[in-house]
Amino acid sequence: MPGMSTVDWLGLVVPYVVFFAMLIAYYVLEGRRERRLSEQYGSEEVNDRG
Repeated sequence: MPGMSTVDWLGLVVPYVVFFAMLIAYYVLEGRRERRLSEQYGSEEVNDRG
């Protein structure tokens, strides 16, 4: 059985790298969004109409 070529390794590794990069970017952006929302609404009184 011949060894894996460079294209095979890229096909195996690149999808995982892309997935984890997108996951990290999502968490970073959501953290910024949550911090911004807590600064915006954290000091205001919440109206409970419920």
